[in-house]
Amino acid sequence: MAAALVLVGLSVAAPTVAQAATTTTYSLSAPTSVRLGSSATMKATWFTRGTGATGTVALQKYAGSTWVKVASVKLVAGRGSVSITPTATARYRLHSSKHTSAAKTVQVVRNWLSLGPTSASIKAGSAVTLSMRLTLNGKPAAGNVLLQRKSGSTWVTVSRLPVAATGSTTVVRPTVTTSYRLARSGVVSLTRTVTVDRDWAALTFSSRSLPSSGSPTTATATWYAAGKKANGTITLQQRIGSGSWTTAARIAVTDGTGSVTVKPASTRAYRLLAGSTSSPSVTVTVAVVIPTSFTINGSGFGHGIGMSQYGAYAMAQAGYTASGILKHYYTGVGVAQAAMPTAALSVQVYGPDASNSSYDDRTTSTSATVHGGGWRLRDNQVDPETGKAGSTVAYGTSTQTVGFKVAAGGKVSATIDGTVVSTDTVLRLHWKSTSYYSPSTTTDIYATVAGAQGSYRHGRLTVRNIGGLINVVNDLQLNTEYLYGIAEMPSSWGTKGAAALQAQVTAARSYALLKYQGGIKSSCACHIVDDVRDQNFTGWKKENEGTDGYYGKIWKKAVDATVSGTQGLLLTYGGEPVIAHYYSASGGGTLNSEDVWSAVVPYERSVDDPWSLKSTSGNPNVTWTATLSQAAARSYFGLPDVMSISVATYEGGGIRAMKATSSWGDTKTITGKSDALRSKLNAIADGYVKAPWIRSFKPVLPG
Repeated sequence: MAAALVLVGLSVAAPTVAQAATTTTYSLSAPTSVRLGSSATMKATWFTRGTGATGTVALQKYAGSTWVKVASVKLVAGRGSVSITPTATARYRLHSSKHTSAAKTVQVVRNWLSLGPTSASIKAGSAVTLSMRLTLNGKPAAGNVLLQRKSGSTWVTVSRLPVAATGSTTVVRPTVTTSYRLARSGVVSLTRTVTVDRDWAALTFSSRSLPSSGSPTTATATWYAAGKKANGTITLQQRIGSGSWTTAARIAVTDGTGSVTVKPASTRAYRLLAGSTSSPSVTVTVAVVIPTSFTINGSGFGHGIGMSQYGAYAMAQAGYTASGILKHYYTGVGVAQAAMPTAALSVQVYGPDASNSSYDDRTTSTSATVHGGGWRLRDNQVDPETGKAGSTVAYGTSTQTVGFKVAAGGKVSATIDGTVVSTDTVLRLHWKSTSYYSPSTTTDIYATVAGAQGSYRHGRLTVRNIGGLINVVNDLQLNTEYLYGIAEMPSSWGTKGAAALQAQVTAARSYALLKYQGGIKSSCACHIVDDVRDQNFTGWKKENEGTDGYYGKIWKKAVDATVSGTQGLLLTYGGEPVIAHYYSASGGGTLNSEDVWSAVVPYERSVDDPWSLKSTSGNPNVTWTATLSQAAARSYFGLPDVMSISVATYEGGGIRAMKATSSWGDTKTITGKSDALRSKLNAIADGYVKAPWIRSFKPVLPG
C-alpha cells in the first residue's frame, strides 16, 4: 500500500489504536451506478469521539492490484465531497495515514434508455406524448426499443418502436392509470406513470365575451364517467361575483357531449356539476348589462291639486288657522262665513251612475234597516190631512228592515215581513230624532242600507226606480248634517291640529255647495254621491267613530266650529264658492290644475308644500316605491330594451315626461298630464304608483 495518503493539518489529536477502534467513524458514500460521461459525487465523513475532523484525505481507486489516488477530499467539521467522472466500473475508498474506509463500487452504465416525462396526468379520453432516447456506449444512438406497460406484476409489451439518434416520441391513450417503461436487450428505462382522471367534465362556450345582456352563447359540455363517454344529464351552474352557485340549465349529454344556449344578463361564472364531478369554472363577460327592472321612487299620495291633508295637519300643529291653511294651498281665495241653503242636500248612497260603472250599485232591490227607535215609511201620495205629498204607509217603534224592489211603471215597492206595504214612484223612510220625524238630539237612532258604505243618523232615505235599478238617496242639511258624515280626514288629528279638520270641513262645504247649486242630477236623483267621485261620506259611522263616539265628537266639534247660525265657513274665489280639490299628501309642492287635468283653475296654482314632508305630518308616503319590469318598459316605450329612464317635471314636481334610452342609444320620450302619466304607469307597474311626484327610475341589475 505504497500509495497511502499522509493526512495534512488535521486539527483532531491522533487517537491511540485502541481509541481509534472504538471512537472514530471514517466512511465514504457514493452512487452505485453512473451513466458514462456523467459525474458522480463522492461524500466523505470523519468523526472522532463525536467531533468532526477538518483537513484533507485522499480518494483512492483500485486499479489492477493497486490503490491509486484520484482526488483529494477537503473535510470541514467532519464532512466533505468531491465530484469525479468515471469511465469504467471501479472500487473507491478514503485513505489517510491512520484510517481507511470501506470500499464502494461505482458501476459505469454504458447503455441506457430514457423515457419521459417523469410524471403525467390526463383525463380519460385524452392522450399523452412520451419521449424516447437510446444511448449506446454513452452516445446517442438509433435503434428499436420495446414500449411496455405494467399489468399487475408483469410487464407487457405494447409496441416495438424505432428511435432516432436525436430521440423520438410516441402517443399513448390510457383509460386507467398506467405505468410505462422502455426495454432493449436487457436494458430498461425508469418507470413512468401516467395518472388518468376517469370522472371529469369540461365546459366551453361559443363566445365568452358578449356585447349586452340577453346576447346568446352556446355552452358545450364534455363529460366522462368511469373512463367512458357519459350519457345522461349534467347541471350547468352559474355564479355572479362571489355569490352562491345556482342552476342555470340542465344539459342532455349523449356519447360524452351536449350543449345548451344561455343568455346571461350580466357577467358571471359557469361550471358543470354531476354528483361529485365538477368542471373548472368559465367566466362569460357581458359588456352592457340591461336592467331586469326599474324601481320607481316617488313621494306623496293623490292627484296633487289643492290642499294636502297631511300638510294641513302639520301646518295646524305649527299654529296655522284653518283660514291660513286654506289660503296657503288655494291661491287668492277668501275664507269667510256665508249663508247656507236650508233645503236638503241629496246624497246618493246606493244606486246607478251611468258615468262611472265601476262605482255602480246596479241592482233591482235592496233593503233599509232602522236601528234603535221609531220609524215610518211614507209614499208620494197627497196626505188628506195636510194636503202635502207623503202619506204614512207603515211605522214601528223598534228595529225594523224594509225591503225595496223595482216595480213596473217606473215605480218601487216596499215590503215588510214579506208583505208589500206600498208601491209608488217615490218611497221615503223616516226615523225619529231627525228633522223629518220628531226632531231630537238625545237619541242615537240611525238607518243602514244593504250594500251602502255608510250609516245614516240624519235626514231621510228616499228610494226611487231609475232606469229599472233601485236608487237610494239620503236627504239632509248641507251645512251640518252632511259635513258630520264626511270621512276624508282622521278625526284623531283634532287632538293636535283642530285647524286641519276645520280646513277640511270648509273645503268640503265649498265643494258640496257648488254641487248643490248645480241642481239635482237625473242619473242619480241627487246633488252629490257618497264616494271619491265627489266626497267620501259615511254618515253616522264618521260621526259616531271610536268608543262611545270619542273621535266622532272631535270631528263634529270641528264642523260646529265653522258654523255660525245658518251660515258656514266658505272658501271662495271672486266672491263665489269654489270646488276645492284636496288629496292625501304632496311630494313637496302642489300642482297647477292644467298640469294634472286640463282646465286652468286660477285658485289651484302650484305652491311649495314642505309641510307634507315634515315628520309632524305623520305622512306615510314621504317616499314609496313601485317596480317597472324590463318587459313592461320595452312595451311601454316601444324600444328593443331599456337601459335608463329619466324624468322631467311640471312646476311643483309632478311628472311631465319620461325619456327612455336603449342599449343602442335610441331614445323615446312620452309626455302628458301628470295624472294621466301616473295612471298609465300604475296600469303596468308592480305595486302602486301612488302619485305624480315620481323622482326617479332606478335600474335594477341582474343578480
